[in-house]
Amino acid sequence: MNRRQFASFLGLFAFAGAMASASTVHAAAVGDALALPATTLIDGKVIAPDYWKGKVLIVERFATWCPFCKVQNPKLDRLLKANRAKGLEVLALSIDKNAAEVPKYMQQHALTFHAAMMTPEWQRVLGDVKGLPVIWVVGRDGRLKQIEAGELLDEDVAELARWLQ
Repeated sequence: MNRRQFASFLGLFAFAGAMASASTVHAAAVGDALALPATTLIDGKVIAPDYWKGKVLIVERFATWCPFCKVQNPKLDRLLKANRAKGLEVLALSIDKNAAEVPKYMQQHALTFHAAMMTPEWQRVLGDVKGLPVIWVVGRDGRLKQIEAGELLDEDVAELARWLQ
């Protein structure tokens, strides 16, 4: 390889590295103000970003095939039912490849919280956190209050209500 070919190779390598880092979605951090996107629920209803203002929003990334999600979701639903009047909302974002599985799952498990598919817009807001399930708690002020990866125990889910005060 001559100098010109080597210089071209290095330039291409640097460009590829820059593109890879530019496309990486960095995780949102506690304290960040989040610009929540419009959300199309699994029933087709569209929720505008203003809907969440002044509420505490628990966002969960889940999958219908995830055994940990299956255990955690009824806990989140009970928390929502007990605290909806206080301004709590829950939005579950599915990473399932087959969107048709999500409404069946919600009905089968009698879950009443909002559910939608994970979208690139939500991915940009929340970032790239590994694992299932993952919980993000957005406070009434629109700032990220808490992030939890992995299944939460009963007492951990109950403690999420502290953000309502």
